[in-house]
Order: sequence, then C-alpha cells, then structure tokens
Amino acid sequence: MWQYIVLSVVLVLAIGYVCYRIWLSFKVANDPCGGCTGCAIHDQLKKQRQLKGRKKPACYK
Repeated sequence: MWQYIVLSVVLVLAIGYVCYRIWLSFKVANDPCGGCTGCAIHDQLKKQRQLKGRKKPACYK
C-alpha cells in the first residue's frame, strides 16, 4: 500500500515539473536571451538597445 502512495507522490511531482518547464518555455519564447540575465549576449543587447534610445533591452527583467 505504501508503495502506491510513494509512486503517486513521485508521479505528481514529475508531472508538475514537466508542466512548469513547458510553462517556462512559453514564457521566454520571445525573449532573445531565453530567460538568461547575465551572459555576453545580454550585455551586447543591452548596449545596442541603449544606443537606440531605449532604457531597458528586450531581455532585461
């Protein structure tokens, strides 16, 4: 009986994690940095956007 409880908890956690990752991938789909906040591409985009007169780049959170 306890095996079914443990199995149920593991399955619920796994399904929840998959749903979270799918939601996260849709959330950052239009973000050129893909949700990353500290890479070289982020710095280049930040400088490029500031040159165009914008205060925050598209990938800035």
